[in-house]
Amino acid sequence: MRVLFIGAHVSKGGGLALQTFQVFTGLRRHIDVDLLCLDALGVHRTMAEIPGVRFAGPLVFPKGIAYLERAVREVRDEYDVFQVLDPYFSLPAAFWARVFPRAVFFGTDPRAEVGWRYGPHMNAFARIAMAPLISGTPLVVNSQALAARFRRYHPRVILGGVDTRRFDQLISKAAARRSLGIPEGRTLLVTVGKVIPVKRLEWLMEVVRRVPGVDAMVVGGYTEEHYSDQYYRRLLATYPDIRDRVTFTGEVTWDEVPMYLSAGDIFVFPSKFEGMPNALLEAMAAALPVVVSDIPPHRELIQHGRTGFLARDPIEMAHQVTILANHEDQRRSMGDAARVYVRENLDSEACTQAFLDLYRRLIAGESSRLTPAEAEESTELSTTQRE
Repeated sequence: MRVLFIGAHVSKGGGLALQTFQVFTGLRRHIDVDLLCLDALGVHRTMAEIPGVRFAGPLVFPKGIAYLERAVREVRDEYDVFQVLDPYFSLPAAFWARVFPRAVFFGTDPRAEVGWRYGPHMNAFARIAMAPLISGTPLVVNSQALAARFRRYHPRVILGGVDTRRFDQLISKAAARRSLGIPEGRTLLVTVGKVIPVKRLEWLMEVVRRVPGVDAMVVGGYTEEHYSDQYYRRLLATYPDIRDRVTFTGEVTWDEVPMYLSAGDIFVFPSKFEGMPNALLEAMAAALPVVVSDIPPHRELIQHGRTGFLARDPIEMAHQVTILANHEDQRRSMGDAARVYVRENLDSEACTQAFLDLYRRLIAGESSRLTPAEAEESTELSTTQRE
């Protein structure tokens, strides 16, 4: 079996790109799989230097679509299955290159993402433009919440996974703080992700403002091509009173993330919307207690009060952080429960095996779409557990 992954990039990082790259490397232990993508500068570019990764051209829109389409056409007879990884470049490229069988993977709702960036009129345009590109093609999503948003396409859910081996030998908190130059003696909140509006970092800043005994570290780039650094600057201007208690690290490599998690006491993740957030999975795998926004994807992962806390607003989030900051035993027990949950339910190998099964079915000519009855069962959302 030979599979071609077609994506936008790996060099610029982002949780979804890292999650799909993890699937790619996991599959390479079992089958012959290559990754065709576009080239871009970024701290993760060394990831593109491993065997099997090829560039079709530079990451520029819309020319990048044509670069990918041409490259896919040149090699389409060499592969048995084509895996489409992003909606903006590889989805139209694979559609116009007419490669079959192919599967489309969404780790977020691109229609909503376009709306957040460019306004509601573009959301409507994206819905119209995307429909013919995914109709009749097996659609895979990485959470039940996303499956509900794409119910009309009867998607198959393959839950995102995390390579738990990366968190087996974490260095101590004291060693991590010494390495990063973080002083001892204060509770440190950590979040990982790009500094963009959908991450809703105002909640984190409000928590720091309301809880005097905590500091925060935001691990992620704060200059993004669609937003520039306007959101970052707005946060600094809105919260000048806590500027000395919040550190923005800028973008770091994927391999460095475990050290930042080791240095933290509590992981805070206030996003407005996610698919299956890689950053949250990794924090749980690192045995950090987590306090997250109460949104559908997080409800799939968090048993409220046991594997983490779900917060409906920044005031509630501040209260939950205060509880954990004042009770080390609860931080430890909650972090341990989260780690066990991820290891038992969201290990990357299970994700790899699910994709292998999908590809075998596609090659055999079986439909990978769920029946309406299966889809109804598959997209039942987990309910928030607030006992």
